[in-house]
Amino acid sequence: MKKIFIIVFGLLIFSCQEIENCGTDDNTDFVIVRFFDLETQQPKTVGFTFTIEGSPYNFRFLADTTISGTDTTIVSDSTFILFPLNPLNERTRLQFDSDTSSHFVELSYETSYSIFDEACDPSLTFVGIDTVSQSFDSTVVVGNVTNRLLDTNVEIYF
Repeated sequence: MKKIFIIVFGLLIFSCQEIENCGTDDNTDFVIVRFFDLETQQPKTVGFTFTIEGSPYNFRFLADTTISGTDTTIVSDSTFILFPLNPLNERTRLQFDSDTSSHFVELSYETSYSIFDEACDPSLTFVGIDTVSQSFDSTVVVGNVTNRLLDTNVEIYF
């Protein structure tokens, strides 16, 4: 009986310990853009130089990145790319340049902050993502919120 009391008492003490859930935040501060061939609808590898006008961020993906003032340029050969959005603005313009073409996509969004635990940093996410203007053949917003559970926010066809 004494052993059961000690075990129950020990469990009660440990169960009162606060558990920070900082690692359970699924929000992200970037959009995932995927490229597709317009005719075949298959993923398309692109060789653009990407510029995000007014971006204040360092990037979270593997690419050759150069920062010039407030613009950031990425050179990539991939079927997708992660674009950080500017939380200080309601729009971000993504510029795509190659030797033979130049395209852009301008996205609008709202910035949302959440606090999961007072011991954690605020969580940043973007909601209501939409296309304001674009110069590709077709652009589709398939996920209008930035979240780790989504594998695509914007599909670009050309």
